[in-house]
Amino acid sequence: MYDIIIIGAGINGAGIARDGSGRGLKICLIEKGDIASETSSWSTKLIHGGLRYLENYEFRLVRESLKEREVIRKIAPHITKPLKFVMPHVPTLRPSWIIRLGLLIYDWLGGLTSLPKSKFINLENNFEDNPIRSNFKNGYEYSDLFVDDARLVLLNIKDAKNKGAKILTNTNIIETKRYSDHWKISVSNGEVLKSKIIINATGPHAINVLNNIFTLQSNKKLRLIQGSHIVVKKIYKGDQAYILQLDDRRVIFLIPYLNNYTLIGTTDHEVNTSDKPEITNSEKKYLIDSVNSFIDKKISESDIKWTYSGIRPLVEDFNPKASKVTRDYVFEVDEVAAPILTIFGGKLTTYRKLSEQALEKISKFIGFPKKSWTGDFILPGGGPHDKANLAIPKQLINRLKSTYGNEINKLNEYYKLFENGGEKVTEDLYEFEVKYLIDEEMANSSEDIIFRRTKLGINFTKAEINKLNSILKRHI
Repeated sequence: MYDIIIIGAGINGAGIARDGSGRGLKICLIEKGDIASETSSWSTKLIHGGLRYLENYEFRLVRESLKEREVIRKIAPHITKPLKFVMPHVPTLRPSWIIRLGLLIYDWLGGLTSLPKSKFINLENNFEDNPIRSNFKNGYEYSDLFVDDARLVLLNIKDAKNKGAKILTNTNIIETKRYSDHWKISVSNGEVLKSKIIINATGPHAINVLNNIFTLQSNKKLRLIQGSHIVVKKIYKGDQAYILQLDDRRVIFLIPYLNNYTLIGTTDHEVNTSDKPEITNSEKKYLIDSVNSFIDKKISESDIKWTYSGIRPLVEDFNPKASKVTRDYVFEVDEVAAPILTIFGGKLTTYRKLSEQALEKISKFIGFPKKSWTGDFILPGGGPHDKANLAIPKQLINRLKSTYGNEINKLNEYYKLFENGGEKVTEDLYEFEVKYLIDEEMANSSEDIIFRRTKLGINFTKAEINKLNSILKRHI
């Protein structure tokens, strides 16, 4: 008998699994695909307060997000890095005093922080390589965090597993039965699981899961908003990011990405289904035209190296503009018999607080320690590095350290299992890392490896994917 079965291995399900298992609860998490295989791996990859949320007067959400920004930097130092954001001033959209006031409030809500405070800057003098057109003279600078979103989810799952949680990926729910004091769930691997409580953390699928798997109804509604990104060859050399204010009152980001690229996004495109999101031609045009209205050297569709899209499940607040819909989260508990808690909304930055509050919501049904702990303990790989000599070739070490942190020592042991690291897939990926990802990080497919566990997939050829698949067959 589990205390909690969690449905969904996105950031919210992963956070709850980690928090609950660390409090001594018996937890099982069920995911129909891979860890972070949908919304949580297709974000803009930021841990941020949400500067633009201030225009919607969401001060509590911004404050909570900024506090969490500091916590996540502390517990995941190896997969986060500070990022300076430059906002060119567009006088026709927002007067200078409004932006100054907004940044002042942003700094104040953040309280004591390890990141620099905002400041007024000259775009021409402050940066060695400024891509912005010369008619934009001045701007503002503030700081947030860049994060490897899929690995943030994975590390929460790994920590939960280390603390005793059972993790079932690529597993479908076949049947559910509800009793007065527990649930019985049959899954596709043949197991029948029992649990006192269910947590539905399926993001954009939350209402469909309630209706079709648990045959329950909800009073809440979701707005399904597609956010699409394009990745282009590097537009400028600097390590600063840009936040561009657009005529439709939205903003988009230009973010240095994986050394050789610039990440551009996101869109707010309302859709009717959460299945297989894919960037539209109009979204591509919107992003390209928006960037070209600010930069000197124009980009075109031929510069796009990769695209991705994800569905954000936003709580319906009946705002006519998708960009204005709240990014906050709410819970709904059905306790007619054995309880089920459903999560609506949320964002990457606030996942840890959401997890604490979800457990608080169900605390009356099961007894467990109320003391929060997840902000005080570093996620796997985030601790100090062992200075031991590594057999791994030097050209791989920087990427492996920035991806795996101090787990590189375990990777080193895998390297030694193979002669010269085993078969080479590309200059950046060898068989020893593939074996590590299968054994230690629950990878099952080439997509798991090149787009979620690592970020090496942008330049993969078909021949390289075939080679990777042959290695996977040997080890799974």
